[in-house]
Amino acid sequence: MQILAQFPISAYTDRKQVEAFTMTNSPLVTISIPAYNLGTYLQKTLQSIFEQTYQNFEIILVDDASTDSTAGTIREAAQKDDRIRAHYYEKHEGVSKARNFAIDNAKGDIIVFVDGDDLLASNYLEVIVDGLKDPTVDMDAVGYAWGWRGGGRSSATEFQQVSKQEAFDSINYRGAEIGGYTWNKGFRLSVIRENKIRFDETLDLAEDLLFTADYIAASHRILYFPAPLYTKVSRGNSIIHSATMAMRSKEQVVRRHIDEMGRRLTP
Repeated sequence: MQILAQFPISAYTDRKQVEAFTMTNSPLVTISIPAYNLGTYLQKTLQSIFEQTYQNFEIILVDDASTDSTAGTIREAAQKDDRIRAHYYEKHEGVSKARNFAIDNAKGDIIVFVDGDDLLASNYLEVIVDGLKDPTVDMDAVGYAWGWRGGGRSSATEFQQVSKQEAFDSINYRGAEIGGYTWNKGFRLSVIRENKIRFDETLDLAEDLLFTADYIAASHRILYFPAPLYTKVSRGNSIIHSATMAMRSKEQVVRRHIDEMGRRLTP
């Protein structure tokens, strides 16, 4: 199934025209972005979202008590585009609470979890939505670029169906094409809510792996689009680089739990 533009974006120079088209023809996508001391990264992330070929989205942008200019960037962006729904925490709560806030307040049919320092290919949302137009598909994933980790070097423009077991087995495998990351996937909010799937707010690491594991366990049909449409940007002060030994120990506990879930996985 080749991915083609649903309408000639160049023919709609006015964003309101694009929105009017998509509102009547396409599902609303909720984009969850937690933001904590992102500096100038967030502006570039938002720009890559505003340049999407698919424009029927809302952005739930949570400032997690940043101490730099991040909150100001969010306020300025929200004033310019009413699709941004901004929320501000008074104290630092962590990405899991911010993402759960998005789940609880999302108006969309589909949710994607974008890190506020990363970049999206212009057709990222279009592909995510296209894969989930089939009501029998519970989740889809796209390739990504992340230095040596790989994750999708193909330029292929067709979805591949993967088994539930294959998708689950990739969660704990670092550098896997599908992986346990949430940012390269589209999730149905109906599945999340019906199965009460949440991000574990006690975790600083591997919370995305556990969420993905719970979601796949509740899913049936999964698609994968190999082209790298999500770029993971390496930021020196990110949690990946600054994690403590205690955080790493809890991560290993989560990974062992996921392995045990995989042994009990039902089709």
